[in-house]
Amino acid sequence: MICNRPAPPLPHLYISEEITNDAATFIRNHINVLLRVSEDIALGRDSRMFVKVALSLLLISVIGSLTDFLTFIYTGLVTLLTVPALYERYEDHIDRYALTRYRYSQLLYVRFDAQFISKVQKWIVEKKKLS
Repeated sequence: MICNRPAPPLPHLYISEEITNDAATFIRNHINVLLRVSEDIALGRDSRMFVKVALSLLLISVIGSLTDFLTFIYTGLVTLLTVPALYERYEDHIDRYALTRYRYSQLLYVRFDAQFISKVQKWIVEKKKLS
């Protein structure tokens, strides 16, 4: 059975120039921040961020070598949907454990700093004095 009704009217869609300029400015600002951070990492000004990026890439590489893309996405989705519910249920236990681990890692960093980083800094200062 064929109806002879007219098609519903289509709305007139448009994007204003103001919205386009705002979106372009937003994207430009975020790209500039990313480039500034990348430059700091490349020039050695932000060594902590360099270590974070290197460890993140290493983790992604290890996970990527263990599985294919579809399994990785599926596992990520399941994790993304499960972890917040588990955290909400066991929030007190997780927070207590995380705080304990954080304090322990700070203690390890202080020991590492005292043993290695300060020695390297002294060595660099001595080399600069000799130059």
